[in-house]
Amino acid sequence: MKKKKLVNLVFIMFFIGLFNRVIFLISSFKYQKIKKEHNFYSWKFGKIHYRVQGYGPPLLLIHGIGVGASSYEWRKNVPYFSKYFRVYTIDLLGFGQSSKPKITYTAFLYVQLIHDFIRDVIKEPASVIANSQGASFATMAASYSPSLFRKLVLISPTGIKKQESYPTLKTKLIKIMIEMPIIGTSFYQIISSKPYIFYFMKRYLYKSFTLISSSLLNNYSGAAHLNGPSSRYPIASFMGGYMNVNVKNALNQLTSDILIIWGKENELVPPSLLDEWLLIKPSISSYIFNKSKSMPHEEETLHFNETCISFLEN
Repeated sequence: MKKKKLVNLVFIMFFIGLFNRVIFLISSFKYQKIKKEHNFYSWKFGKIHYRVQGYGPPLLLIHGIGVGASSYEWRKNVPYFSKYFRVYTIDLLGFGQSSKPKITYTAFLYVQLIHDFIRDVIKEPASVIANSQGASFATMAASYSPSLFRKLVLISPTGIKKQESYPTLKTKLIKIMIEMPIIGTSFYQIISSKPYIFYFMKRYLYKSFTLISSSLLNNYSGAAHLNGPSSRYPIASFMGGYMNVNVKNALNQLTSDILIIWGKENELVPPSLLDEWLLIKPSISSYIFNKSKSMPHEEETLHFNETCISFLEN
């Protein structure tokens, strides 16, 4: 009897594992077929996917962190920015079409990546536009290597009273759970499914759900499933608090001009936090987009683009 139960349990686990593999393959199939001008930077932890468009001084765009996140979020901005700049869009390690090694992803890892990418690929000081958690990474990188950075545009930045605390026992257990082969993979399948991505976007990212198209969902879902089950590792580190970083000291040391942009109805990283940034560095310029939640660069694209160019070229 016990042997039969054990056989059944093994069969169930095998079936769940196989089912998860099939879902990863199906969900990432269309994403892999998207035709893009690929470039890859061979970094010490894997290949980093990026694109270059336009001519002029360099501008690096860094996406936020989340399930399905990638440089795709800048699709509405690059055509405009590339009229004025040589625009680099990067998929951070663990996201998009970059490598997704089974490691712990930390804020310092991304600080190193941003530094090394500008040094090795761009090869001259660059201005940076970075979103949310990516903005905190850019802030830290600019404080460590000010000679590599010109101006910074930070969208809803974290690192001050939001995602600034380091991992706790609870968040460490969350990371361990998500990294588990059966339980963690199944949980990741839920949060990377199109229905859940649609719910999250409608609830937190976009004020108008009409912006959530089938192509947007396909891209996020595809990016979340590309490279199979290892895609869950950066999300495990993110939810475990390993990407959190306190930027207060770094902000004090920054010499670059900074523009902070916020969506007025952002609930994930509320605009009330802007006061904390201004308290530390009063010289910061700021702008609130009244018709946006977390993605003003997608929700109010034209206004966002013009605001950034005005700041960067001034």
